[in-house]
Amino acid sequence: MKRDAVLVSIVAVLGAGCAGSAAGRYANLRDAPDAAPEDTAEPPPDTTADTATTPDSAEAPRDTSAPTDSRAMDTAPGPDTAVDSRVISDTPMDTSRDTAAEAGASCPEPPRCDLEPPTPSARTPWVHALTRVTVALGGPQHRGRDLLLREGDRQFALAKFAYGFNDDDLQDEDVELFLLRGCRAWERLGQVRTTNDGAHAPVEGVTDTGGQVFFELPPERRLGVGLHRIRFVVRGDQTVADQYVRVVPAGAQVAVTDVDGTLTESETAEWRVLFGGASPMVHPGAPEVLWALARRGYVIFYLTARPWWLTQRTHDWVRERALPPGIVHTTLTFTGATGNAARDFKVQELTALTARLGRPPAWAFGNMDSDVQAYSAAGVDPTRAYYFMLSGDLRGGNRHEDYRRLVPLVSAAPLACF
Repeated sequence: MKRDAVLVSIVAVLGAGCAGSAAGRYANLRDAPDAAPEDTAEPPPDTTADTATTPDSAEAPRDTSAPTDSRAMDTAPGPDTAVDSRVISDTPMDTSRDTAAEAGASCPEPPRCDLEPPTPSARTPWVHALTRVTVALGGPQHRGRDLLLREGDRQFALAKFAYGFNDDDLQDEDVELFLLRGCRAWERLGQVRTTNDGAHAPVEGVTDTGGQVFFELPPERRLGVGLHRIRFVVRGDQTVADQYVRVVPAGAQVAVTDVDGTLTESETAEWRVLFGGASPMVHPGAPEVLWALARRGYVIFYLTARPWWLTQRTHDWVRERALPPGIVHTTLTFTGATGNAARDFKVQELTALTARLGRPPAWAFGNMDSDVQAYSAAGVDPTRAYYFMLSGDLRGGNRHEDYRRLVPLVSAAPLACF
């Protein structure tokens, strides 16, 4: 679907006086669409336990009441360590005490889900001759929509397909679907057609703006507890999109974190990539903090007001900087959001997450007033909310200046294994 004043909106998001060709730059990052992302960094070692990683649990009982998608074809309480101040100071923490983590307690690590992608079917001609014009407008801007689901929830493969700086939709064209079940083995799901505008009812907050896939997994293909990856391959040119789905049982707990400025070296560092700059660095100690929580059983949820087309780029950066795998949620817009719009987006996301899980996130990390407002509105325990280098009214939350000083604290978090 065409969007008016895209250039003006991008300028507003960047907060600078120019806008580059996002489509071309990020297309270059996906020159080898059928290759698995390069594993450029190893996760921080687990210094709190010496336990082996175990695979995800077995598939959940199938929900035979879930309808199939008619558009589918060929479907084969607070931490143990008290914080005396709302500021994590430069005073070194005492890490000599015994904790449950140091005693060897740990949960299975989340899988990386990076098995070599399957070989897709051969290319086929475009269904519509005019599609050639769409494809010629620029590089692919395809993106999946990650999902964090409870057992028993309806399960969808969700993605949007578009090309060029104007995000022109790929409508009524064939897409092949593959599933990496439990991050262990690929299987073919089938083939579907992308939508025309408004052809499908909204799903998981995703409105049909055209060029999208809404494929509900049938009862015999439902996903069990664990992490799964869905790959979408456009039959006409074999460009791809990926979606990650995490299915959790009752009682699962989440650690939510913003990305830009909270994890990246600065609030606008990612936008350098648009103009040929280097990929942002991560704040020292941030990977160790999030891995400590992942090893305590918390599901990592990356919540960012970036535009939707930066979803895969965010996943790639998470892997590149040795952060733990997690669910990524961006805005569903082409331009992203800042200020009050970013706050409202995050409040809406966290409200939905809390309703689904029956509890707010157990831990939260941010760096902006909008993060404070969103986490407070969502009911996050302020003693477990941490804001990097942020001053002002933190609503009971904690300012900190070095993630490395948080590692002993989060390593003693209550176990949340499932």
